[in-house]
Amino acid sequence: MNCDINKSVNVGFFSALILMLITYIILPQIKVLDLTKLLFLFVVFFVISTSMDYFNYCYTKCKSVGSSIKFSLFTVALIYLFITLFLDKKELHDGEVVSIGLNIALLTALHYYLCDTRIHA
Repeated sequence: MNCDINKSVNVGFFSALILMLITYIILPQIKVLDLTKLLFLFVVFFVISTSMDYFNYCYTKCKSVGSSIKFSLFTVALIYLFITLFLDKKELHDGEVVSIGLNIALLTALHYYLCDTRIHA
């Protein structure tokens, strides 16, 4: 395992920049936010990206289904925690449960099949 918090912070920062740019371009609702809300959104993206990278390098193994599931559960839980805390405080409906399940399945597959492409410095 290559566990380096500084590398995860760098990955989180650049990932947050890219996510902010994509979000700003694609979602018209973002363009009307003031600077404080945009900065807060950047911080949320930064925390999620940094946490995902750190968890990936420190607590997962490649070619392990259990490890890939653990990564996807952590990631989806982190994202939905931020959604619940800051955006939407409603109950889960069938469509959202299906969406969560699909997100977990997709992230599990991506982690399992792409894990070996990591560059170890």
